[in-house]
Amino acid sequence: MSEFNSPEIARLLKQQVNFLSAETATSPVIISSRIRLARNLKGFPFPGAADPTVRQEVADSAAAAIRRSRALGRGSMSFNIAELSVLEREILLERHLASRSLLEGEAGQMLHISANEALAVMVNEEDHLRMQAILPGSQLRKAWKMVNALDDKLSGQLDIAYDSKLGFLTSCLSNVGTGIRISQMLHLPALTIDGSIKQLERGLPKLGLTMRGMFGEGSENLGFFYQISNQSTLGESEMAIMEHLEQVIGQVVDHEENARLKLLEQNRTRLLDKVGRSFAALRYSYILPSKEAFAALSGVRLGVDLKMFHALDSKLLNDLLIAANSGHLQYNAGRLLSEAERDAYRAQVMREALKKNYDREL
Repeated sequence: MSEFNSPEIARLLKQQVNFLSAETATSPVIISSRIRLARNLKGFPFPGAADPTVRQEVADSAAAAIRRSRALGRGSMSFNIAELSVLEREILLERHLASRSLLEGEAGQMLHISANEALAVMVNEEDHLRMQAILPGSQLRKAWKMVNALDDKLSGQLDIAYDSKLGFLTSCLSNVGTGIRISQMLHLPALTIDGSIKQLERGLPKLGLTMRGMFGEGSENLGFFYQISNQSTLGESEMAIMEHLEQVIGQVVDHEENARLKLLEQNRTRLLDKVGRSFAALRYSYILPSKEAFAALSGVRLGVDLKMFHALDSKLLNDLLIAANSGHLQYNAGRLLSEAERDAYRAQVMREALKKNYDREL
């Protein structure tokens, strides 16, 4: 199978990644907002206990419901995961449209997304349906409105497993109840630099929240990007869960902004060194592993947020944040690359982007 097989993937790559498509309206700390809902079809075993025939029946029912309800709007795209190459699956993960669990390519695993990537439905992941709304910046309320409307449309077409006492039934006990997972991706360089991030990571579970890496559960931390989300869904309404998370993240944002000011006022040399070394890594490296690239992009982003650059902006850094990923990198190269080739090509992409957008305006 060709590594560049799907015309729909090619279509995706012609547009900017949705969750990085606009400037944050309130604070540069909050990169994106995402809400997922877990749902299962009544009368069918959960995906982990279902045979391929049953999973395919679920997939067919979900596809028909999406089509009849027009829940994803005009121009929506559908992917049969088993028909995609490993590289194409990586691209979906890098765009935060699918989880690693979905990308195993088991029978009946499908992904349906809206034309602008703001809405997505994963089929036969951990649950029969995982509905998602993801938006740039701090837009949890809008994301909730969108995914709730999607849920209503699909629930009108499908018989959803629900218990009057427990709520929505899910394969994972932590999702039983509302089935909701609310998360925001944050950029926390100052709290990482001053060491406060460890205290935050330890304290969040006491508040019913958890912190993960850029790509969610099981992912490592890249740069200074973190996801904070709720841990449980039983016994509280969706709005109560959202309001609690918003309150806590508001406090985290305040701490990060104060830590940035403290670095500026009390440890400016260390701050300038961090930003300067990050810029140099992107502008002058000829070998750039992914971890180093994300760390450097994060450091330069801190400099941009603190108005240290006059010719760089968040849009360019958002584009490079995606371009640095292995799947997008190889797709743009037009061929599969070895790890050493990826590191060299990644460095080339970063060098050329900064030369074009920075050097000419000095």
